[in-house]
Amino acid sequence: MTPAGSLPTVSVVIPCFNQARYLGHAMASALSQSHRPLECIVVDDGSTDETAEVAEAFHVKVIKQGNRGVSAARNAGLAAALGELIVFLDADDELLPGALQLEAAALAATPNLAAVVTRCEAMDESGTPITVVHHEIDRANLYRGWLASNFVWTPGAAMFRRAALVAIGGFADDLGPAADYALYLRLARDNRIALIDGSAVRYRQHGASMSRDPALMLRATLEAVRREEREGPTWIRGDARRARRAWCAWYGEQVVDNLRVRWRDGSFGMRQLLTLVTLLRRCPSVVAQHLARKARRAVVAVLKAPSAVRKASR
Repeated sequence: MTPAGSLPTVSVVIPCFNQARYLGHAMASALSQSHRPLECIVVDDGSTDETAEVAEAFHVKVIKQGNRGVSAARNAGLAAALGELIVFLDADDELLPGALQLEAAALAATPNLAAVVTRCEAMDESGTPITVVHHEIDRANLYRGWLASNFVWTPGAAMFRRAALVAIGGFADDLGPAADYALYLRLARDNRIALIDGSAVRYRQHGASMSRDPALMLRATLEAVRREEREGPTWIRGDARRARRAWCAWYGEQVVDNLRVRWRDGSFGMRQLLTLVTLLRRCPSVVAQHLARKARRAVVAVLKAPSAVRKASR
């Protein structure tokens, strides 16, 4: 426990796999935070670039391991962290000034919470701000809202009590990029997480991000919802069904767009075929809707053809 009158140590864990080009910015944003005491831990998850060299130049704790995935990297940081509070900052994101102070104060004011989350600001690959619109969330029922939409775009927008995270086993290692989403659901189920005002992190959007692989995100997110349906209260089953439809619509449309591009540019291969199989199995309604639209366009084209021929013959 933190002695009365003192501030809790915050551990910022930065898992990194071949993101050396951004890592320095992430680390600088953490080390420049006003909150003290503070520790920063970089987990090099088997990178083949200069990740280790960049991290060591900042003289922080560096954990090196073979490539085991982002959840294993976060859990390695969780095991090594000394702080009472902990933040998991992706290596391509950046904390905003005052972020740790904002979140630590919110947790200090509400001892029953295991975590708090904030909104995010967005930036492009070069760091240029991107205007985003945040939808309204019912803060009285975050659990229901989270089922259908992960309004926390990146883990850096969350601060956890380390002990609470350890007690539930940290990040699931079989959910890939949806492991943080599953964790929010788990805590929201027990009303142990809150959305607070303000933003804590700048979320970088670029082509190498896992969130830009809609097929991967679709599989992982649907599994997170199914797991919550199995383990959560019985009343969520209807919400879970609606959530699966919402996620299928969101990621399914992105998958279809990607497949269409690959087909047109001649790069449609085995990976795309497997993705199509996944889409047919997980989201058949999305495929049916696209086929129906295509059929309608074909019918309209056929009906217009005779009139076009008549006009041409005049």
